[in-house]
Amino acid sequence: MRDDRERIDRAGAGLVLVGLGTPEQTGEFCAARGVPFACLTSPDRSAHRSFGLRRGTPDQVAGPRVWLPWLRNQMSDRHQGSFGQGDVAQLPGTFVVDRSGTIRYAHRARHSNDNPPNDDVLRVLAAVREEAREA
Repeated sequence: MRDDRERIDRAGAGLVLVGLGTPEQTGEFCAARGVPFACLTSPDRSAHRSFGLRRGTPDQVAGPRVWLPWLRNQMSDRHQGSFGQGDVAQLPGTFVVDRSGTIRYAHRARHSNDNPPNDDVLRVLAAVREEAREA
């Protein structure tokens, strides 16, 4: 999503990254990667549970679908983080929540590196913005 910051801003949206590590680890992660969004932490996984995000099985966390893309990312500037920060079995999710608190888009990962295409999220953001204009 960092690569599409401009498009997110044009959609009038805000983005929040919620991690699992300590506040210090989260701050270091976001600073080291130049994350241009708000970075929060939920070390007890309460935020993740409230959005229905589960912990993954060993295959969902470190199976073949995960380790090869992870290795490729580690060798580029797109790596996501270090193992051992928070609950490594926690699966991620991506959500669009409108101003009234309604979840307009939900992507609950099937494995640890399962992220939706940015274009899908941006389409929903554009639709939410258009509906707000019409209201």
